[in-house]
Amino acid sequence: MKSFLKQVRPHGDTVTTVLLGAWFITLGVLKILLMKFSENGEEGYDYLPVTVNVCAELLKLLVCGTIALWIKYTEEGSFRDKFAITRQEVFGLLRWSIPGLLYFLDNLLQFYVITYFHPAMAVLLANFVIITTSLLFRIVLKRVLTSIQWASLAVLFLAIVSLSSQSLVGPQSSTVQRPHAIDHVVVSSVNHHDEICMVRQNLIAQDNKTNADQPPTSNLPASLNMGHVLVIMQCFIASSANIYNEKIFKEGNGLQESIFIQNSKLYMFGVLFNAVTPLVIPSYRRRLFECGFFYGHNSYSVALLFDVALFGLTVSIILKFRDNMFHVLGSQVTTVVVITSSIYLFQFSPTLQFYLTAPIVLLAVFIYNAARMKSKKTKPSTAVVRTQEERSRPEVVELLPRQRHNSATKTSDEDTEEEEV
Repeated sequence: MKSFLKQVRPHGDTVTTVLLGAWFITLGVLKILLMKFSENGEEGYDYLPVTVNVCAELLKLLVCGTIALWIKYTEEGSFRDKFAITRQEVFGLLRWSIPGLLYFLDNLLQFYVITYFHPAMAVLLANFVIITTSLLFRIVLKRVLTSIQWASLAVLFLAIVSLSSQSLVGPQSSTVQRPHAIDHVVVSSVNHHDEICMVRQNLIAQDNKTNADQPPTSNLPASLNMGHVLVIMQCFIASSANIYNEKIFKEGNGLQESIFIQNSKLYMFGVLFNAVTPLVIPSYRRRLFECGFFYGHNSYSVALLFDVALFGLTVSIILKFRDNMFHVLGSQVTTVVVITSSIYLFQFSPTLQFYLTAPIVLLAVFIYNAARMKSKKTKPSTAVVRTQEERSRPEVVELLPRQRHNSATKTSDEDTEEEEV
């Protein structure tokens, strides 16, 4: 078991990095596609999205909790010493509630963002997370950005604003045609109870459609809508969660502690927040008790459940053994793959403006990270110069007393010579 755990930790070789990135990109692409396939075609879902997150968090907690218990059990010492919990550890456990809450909000917002845009447009607008991550790096972690990085962020912001002006909202943009080779299989059997739930959901959908046909009363500009607000909220929440989670993973003895033990602490709060949500929100609670927990789920949502679980485990490995920017760069490749897939799977017809603006977004991201890597390479040389200067200082300090002694002996000799004369 220990040899297996050693293999789980990715080392710094290129092969492991490429495999980890490819695995992350594959799961990210499948996550977006499965979310879109699991829609009901009416800008919503037949199932409660929070139920997918509850099951995914439970699955992750089961996997990591089992391995964490085995690690604790194989440690040396008595059983009481292994599993004893001190007051300091309890307070340390509470700090994992912050990323648990942030990831809960991030995962839930993703379901609703994808209902407003095509997958291609959604992943491009999600690049706003680079701007929010950079701002948090500068404000919270006091990291200095170069002028090239600030310029690339400005170009990225303007390109995203340009994309926002052409992102359509409504059935024309969110309705997709599923592949004919995949059947929309409903997990729960259609009985009398399910028919009642279907009728109620159709009535709710008709009411929502009637409200959507009314003139909007929002103060947002005509080119913006609630989908753009959700994108901005999700980007701030996601960047905050990743930065804080990376900080916890690596600060103190975090690198020495097993990732499975750390993930178990995180997923405990993930299960808590996701499980409480259907009970707190009245509409969720009413639907949960009337239709059941698994009502409306289909083959796509079931596959999405496992994909979300594997994606979360992969992100934790990246944040612990790599960094947040590795996560951001992987998302850029995911963007390219999703855009290509949307053209063939969702009949997405990009405009000329899209063809001109999308490469600007990716190019701005590339320039930002290239400037970051260049600034990293220049730091070691300055460090070497400083160490050489510091090494030369003790020699100077050692020579000073000798010089003083020699000068003192010279002055004493001169004095004796003058006396003899």
